[in-house]
Amino acid sequence: MKPETIFVTSVLVILTMTVPRKWILLPFVMAACIVPPDQRIIIFDLDFTTLRFCIFFAVLRLSLFDDVRRIKWNAFDKLFLTWVIVGAVVYCVQWHNMRAVIYKSGVLYDSLGLYWIFRMSIFSWDDIHRVVKMFAIFALISAPLIIYERVTLNNPFALLGRVAGNFHGGRIRCTGPFSHFIMMGLFWASLVPIFVSYFMIRRSKLLYVLASLSALVCVILSASSTPLMTVLSIAFFGALWKYRSYGRTITLGIGAMIFALHVVMEAPVWHLVCRINVYSGSTGWHRFILFDQFVKNIGEWFFFGCHGVEHWGIYKGDITNQYVLEGVRGGALTLVIFIILVVQAVWITGICSIKIRNREKRILCWGFCVSILGHCVSFFGVSYFDQIMLLLYFTLAIVSFLEGKKRLKFATKHQTAVKCS
Repeated sequence: MKPETIFVTSVLVILTMTVPRKWILLPFVMAACIVPPDQRIIIFDLDFTTLRFCIFFAVLRLSLFDDVRRIKWNAFDKLFLTWVIVGAVVYCVQWHNMRAVIYKSGVLYDSLGLYWIFRMSIFSWDDIHRVVKMFAIFALISAPLIIYERVTLNNPFALLGRVAGNFHGGRIRCTGPFSHFIMMGLFWASLVPIFVSYFMIRRSKLLYVLASLSALVCVILSASSTPLMTVLSIAFFGALWKYRSYGRTITLGIGAMIFALHVVMEAPVWHLVCRINVYSGSTGWHRFILFDQFVKNIGEWFFFGCHGVEHWGIYKGDITNQYVLEGVRGGALTLVIFIILVVQAVWITGICSIKIRNREKRILCWGFCVSILGHCVSFFGVSYFDQIMLLLYFTLAIVSFLEGKKRLKFATKHQTAVKCS
């Protein structure tokens, strides 16, 4: 770890231990938005990044100062825990060696640690507003630095760690503090619908207008097809605001259209990804071959996954699809649980955008719903790693918060109806 990164990590750890309870997530947002993930200190064969140090000291603080809030783990929480634990167990069984155990221990540390901290920190809409404002402020900070990287070809975030090169496929593709330009673009693309929803309710209107524009600038400067297609899909889903109550019908209609295309096309319907080539250097053909081989070799990965996909003819074994990654590493059971998880996340946020009486909160719920739908689209073009996982877990923790609110309101209404009868 570079001396500059050690200094920043120390500052973030101190903040984690000393800031007021309501600001405990600030160091996590800062770590995700400014510190490259390659910097780490190895302790007993375990890699500790800046984010992992923040997790450790946040858990330590909450435990030592008896600041652990009591939460009732709901069905969505249990589904999330089932996903990460089943995936870890199947992966370790598949590889049956200590390296797999160490690797999955790190994954569990990140996923369970971040999710638990987010659940401990999100108990009201004010908590959500506070964290979203943090992301908005860092969007305003990041955009000028990304523009500077594009103009000068010098990444200012390289001061804190190693970052990827500027050229890919003959184009300048900015990475910022991320290890890959696609991750940088998707991180900010996923925040766009959330920023827009805050703008729509006129909450710090100027801040969220500028944050939305800044996030879009970062997406464009990533110069990658996947983030841009995610933004276009987000725009499409966002436009369905007035028709969100017909979500099931729209989903069935889209499913029927995809099935019809699959029947009439000579190639499978997923061959259409080959035609997505917004920027030169896009790898739609690679993504098609990956998913096509995933389907054809279902017997190989179905039960306990498999050791890789390079023997399928996939270049360097690069798994650029989150759904494929779940199946390859965790078998069909992990993949099914993951799909149920994201479907439930969409359903919970969608139903809250319809059922909640307060219009502003309905708009915010729809913003989070669209963001999750954006993730679902992104999963077809890339497998997630590094900082964007923090954003995904944060969004899932909000889904759990909404699930608790939804169940509480429905239970209250039922009790009221029983008393009246």
